[in-house]
Amino acid sequence: MKLVKKAVDNFLYAFGKFSIVLVRFYMHVLYRPKAHFVNKAIQTNKLKEPCIVIANHTTIVDPPFILSVLKGKKSIVIAKDWYEKPGINWICRAANGVPCDRYNLDTEWALLAKKELKKGRSVVIFPEGKCREDGELNEFKSGFAFLARSTGYPVVSIGLDGKYTFGHRIHYVVDVPKKIERTKGLASSLDLENQSAQFRERVKLLKAAALRHNILTLPSPDTLYDVVPPLPEIKQEEKAPASSADPALTYKSPCEQAGV
Repeated sequence: MKLVKKAVDNFLYAFGKFSIVLVRFYMHVLYRPKAHFVNKAIQTNKLKEPCIVIANHTTIVDPPFILSVLKGKKSIVIAKDWYEKPGINWICRAANGVPCDRYNLDTEWALLAKKELKKGRSVVIFPEGKCREDGELNEFKSGFAFLARSTGYPVVSIGLDGKYTFGHRIHYVVDVPKKIERTKGLASSLDLENQSAQFRERVKLLKAAALRHNILTLPSPDTLYDVVPPLPEIKQEEKAPASSADPALTYKSPCEQAGV
């Protein structure tokens, strides 16, 4: 039975690899993807060096689309509940999926993703954790920022227009790689939240640029966005003058008050 199971697994894995080729062909024919690059000197979809790729998440078409348009070795972080579904597990494995439990505290995925990076594979992450079809972006989970800060690999942000409709050409904007470093004087968890919020705002602008098909009004990649409220200042309460417990000792007659 073990040999049969292994043979079936190997067949499904090979079939999954072949299916990925078909999906890539399907994506290019149906959606005719058009890339826009923030840095004019980088006009390629090839991931020459391992990096962490993040993008907005509009529909379930986003993951196969990103895997189809980006060239080079790559893996993708997939929700564990999707990864373990019997009907699609074979293609998740073929896509070098990294399962992540989005409903519980899970750190194992980061260790697996780190191994993929060391193998020379870029890791694709959708920080929103779930789709959002109303045009807005969910809050970014800070896992990608933790992975980038702890490994030193840069983050490449992508904005997708997300309109997977018949006859529409999909536009997407690719930002320049950016490393995440620890902010001095700031707690680690708060630093990750701040970094995630900054990247969320950047991806939001990249998505808007993809929708209007140009990047002319994009600010510099190094721009810091005013999206995180500053820490509240801790003010020391003014001490009230000590009052005597005995009213008789604090009482002054009208003459005493007048200085007579």
